Amino acid sequence: MEVSFDAFAFPSNINNWQPFYNSLFTNYDFQKTHIGLSSVSFSEQSEINNAGSQYKQKLEFRFPNHDVSRSERIILLKKVKYFKINLTNGSSFILGRNDFYQNARPKIIFKSNQNATEVEIQTISIYPTGYGVVTSFGLPSFLPIIL
Repeated sequence: MEVSFDAFAFPSNINNWQPFYNSLFTNYDFQKTHIGLSSVSFSEQSEINNAGSQYKQKLEFRFPNHDVSRSERIILLKKVKYFKINLTNGSSFILGRNDFYQNARPKIIFKSNQNATEVEIQTISIYPTGYGVVTSFGLPSFLPIIL
């Protein structure tokens, strides 16, 4: 998983990509974080309303609750604009671009117990999640989500 605090996303117009559903970025600052594969889940559900279709997307993961950086990690996660999920097949998808341009950050919910903090990222978008090509950007030492 990679996170971005400052990127600007817009629909892609690249051959072999799905126009509009996939994103290109300017001013990107995607930074790698490490989470255990078994702790990640993604779901997407469509709904029809008076304005048309919308897609509720949810990403969940957890990290240990017993390290000195826990509070700082939670505060930093609330500032993320985009979440990039890198898949084992070489593709990736982005959570956070809810419209042609992002007009609302993802909603982030935390639940903790004595062992772990569970993070739930929720977005409501006018389009389903699209996939793109994986690239790497670097690991920030200040956001060590290691399981």
